[in-house]
Amino acid sequence: MTKTGKHLIIIGAGSLGVITLDAALEMNRYKSIYFLDDHKNTNCLIHNFEVLGGLNRLYEINKSDYEFIIAIADNGVRKTISEKFDLNYVNIIHPKSIISRFASIGQGNIILANTTIDPNVKTLNHVIINKNNSIGHDSVLNDYAQVSPGCSLGGHTIIKDGAFLGLSVNTLPNINIGTFAKIGAGAMVTKNILKNAVAVGVPAKVIKG
Repeated sequence: MTKTGKHLIIIGAGSLGVITLDAALEMNRYKSIYFLDDHKNTNCLIHNFEVLGGLNRLYEINKSDYEFIIAIADNGVRKTISEKFDLNYVNIIHPKSIISRFASIGQGNIILANTTIDPNVKTLNHVIINKNNSIGHDSVLNDYAQVSPGCSLGGHTIIKDGAFLGLSVNTLPNINIGTFAKIGAGAMVTKNILKNAVAVGVPAKVIKG
């Protein structure tokens, strides 16, 4: 991929921010990359990449010079930031992911290495799909959804806004996981999970909500 001459700002300099940095470097697209993080010292370095300051810097910089990605694992926080700041959000997609030409990818998504996305999958905006995932055909991942490493989603799975799937979750086909629901690590989801519910186990059982 040819470098654009643009600068990338990664919002969030924690572990997800560093993983996102790694993917962005593999893309070889950006002239320079910076972080914003309210919890880091201004001008400190994260793997030799500068933290410009906290989110208040967004009121000062010339935003037209930058592209942005929110690399914060908390789905609710990611939602709050994206709704507060109207920025040029871009996708950071690791080159070692495999995405069907017939899939539809929104804006502000992070898709990491060794993930396979099948035909007719649709991701909306600010979705995180971590490494080593398989997203089955005709599935939909709505805004702010997050899929942890090692998950496998059967075809026609629908992940609603802000839902979280822990490590190595599997779903049967035609499963709906509700808004801001949480699925525990290693679960096998065989039935629909309602909004705000927490489900764990094999098969997954709701323990809250």
